[in-house]
Amino acid sequence: MNTTIANPFHLLLSIALLLGALTACGESPSSTADSANVRAADQGASQKDIPVEKIVRDVVGRVVPITEVTGDGTPTDWTFEADEFKQVEIVETQVTGNTASIVIFMTTRNNPEPNEDAVQVSGKLQLRYERESGRWNLKAIENLTFRYTVGLAT
Repeated sequence: MNTTIANPFHLLLSIALLLGALTACGESPSSTADSANVRAADQGASQKDIPVEKIVRDVVGRVVPITEVTGDGTPTDWTFEADEFKQVEIVETQVTGNTASIVIFMTTRNNPEPNEDAVQVSGKLQLRYERESGRWNLKAIENLTFRYTVGLAT
């Protein structure tokens, strides 16, 4: 049986249509984040109202209980300092009236002195904001998966 394709153009067109159909069926992670942003915008707030920069400022001085990534050791408190490195990504935003719940993924670390252990903390935190007099104020931080690791400072 001879199975050669008479017209290569038809083969390429068929492949392109099949790939387009498969892509349309799946939902990319960015489209999930986009839909969360749209829900927030529909409810009167968006990431523009509570941007990453505001979150980084708002957590300074706050304390969160943390445990080691391995589960070993006793729980301790992490106090966010103004001069420590912080990297924040907004994972989810839900707004209801004058309250907002924002899940973030954050990585931060201490500024160790010589011969002091370097500590890095990363994971998910849930932030609860309330709007008062037109301003969003951070009211609470809940640790979802925020854990620390200890390494030797160089």
